[in-house]
Formats: sequence, structure tokens, C-alpha cells
Amino acid sequence: MFGRKKQEPQIAPVPWDTQGPFVVGEVARPAAFRHKGLIGRRAVRMSVTLDGVRYFAAAAFVEQQDPAVRSYELHDATQAQGLLCTIVPVSGGGERYQVRDQAERQLGLVLRTPPAKRTVQHGWWLRQPGHPDIVARYHWARGSAKEIAARGKDATVRGAGGLAASIVDSVLHGESAADNRSYARPAKPVTWRADGEVVLTAGHTQGLKSYTPQAAWLDRRLAFALAVLGQD
Repeated sequence: MFGRKKQEPQIAPVPWDTQGPFVVGEVARPAAFRHKGLIGRRAVRMSVTLDGVRYFAAAAFVEQQDPAVRSYELHDATQAQGLLCTIVPVSGGGERYQVRDQAERQLGLVLRTPPAKRTVQHGWWLRQPGHPDIVARYHWARGSAKEIAARGKDATVRGAGGLAASIVDSVLHGESAADNRSYARPAKPVTWRADGEVVLTAGHTQGLKSYTPQAAWLDRRLAFALAVLGQD
């Protein structure tokens, strides 16, 4: 019948260990020319195509009991919300979060880079038992981390600390320090490596920040935890 509103499709959840990129958020379908946006529960989501339209199906629901506390549970979207892992802050050694599976076995840590190193290194990194640290350095960093940190310290002493901060901000937002134009360009891709091996990459899919695990040995739940923490 003419004028009847088209019913939205049922977007079935996908297995959390499905290979490929994922996003974190409530967007099940981004707003587009022919379609309005579709919102669902906050979840780790993966791209699916229905009738030629891209959707982001839930793989793991993200639960946070207290918005003031950065502690989370991830539940399998395909199995009556069975617990996949917990993400809880741990004390000592700076800001870090322990990721455990449903049996309380430790999967690894998500760590926050100290402010002094964020001119060189991405704000979040991973530590998975049995493997080297998984770290992302900015593409424009030259020399060793120690050398760049020393240069940043010297600049601060000379009163140029604001410049260093602006460079970091511009990298995070995909703009050069000399670019004063009002529009924003896409953020630069980010690559996490372990001893030179590419482990995890981040970019954008339909305007949403997406993450793609690359190393077969990386536990996807650790990547999920990094994405959840990096979003808040």
C-alpha cells in the first residue's frame, strides 16, 4: 500500500570471533543519502550487507554498570549474552586495565600511554602474555623514542610546549600543524606493532572509527577492550 512505512530489517548478530574489521558504538546503520541512521545498543559491531545496504551488526554488547567507573563487561551477542570478558582498572604502574575471560583467566592488559610519551606513541597500547608489547608510534616520529622525548622536553623548557601539544592534537584529528583551515580531514591510520610485526590497525569505515586485527595470535577481546577504552 502506498504511504506505508518500510519496515527496518532484522540485523542478526554475528560471532565475535569473525575475522575482519570492527567498530564500537550504537550505530547499526550510518545516515546516508537514501537512509536515515539506525541506532541500537552499544556494542562491538561488524559490517554486514543486506539488500545492498551496509549495516553494523552486534558481535559483543558493551555493559558499564557505573558511568563514572571505567569498568566494562562484554557479552556475546549470539549466545544469550554470555560473558566474553571483563575490563577492569588495576592499580600501580600508571593507568592500566586488566582483561579477563569468563573463567577469570587473564587475557592481557590495555595500558594508557603517559602524557610525556604521547608526542611519540599512541595513547593506548596492549600487552598480551607470551608476546612483545603491542605499541603504535606516530607516523611522523623520527629517531628513537628516547631522542624524540628529549626533543619534546627541550621544546617545553624553551616555552614551546603548546606547539608540541598542538602537533599531537593535529595528528589525532588528521590535520597538519600549519593547517588553519576550518574543515577537518580524515584522521591518519594507526598501526600497532610488536617487534616490527603489524598486529592491529585502525582507520575509518563510513565515518566510524574501525579496528582490524592483523596478527593471528592477537586475542580479539584485547582489541575490543582497547577500542572500548579509546572511545570513552
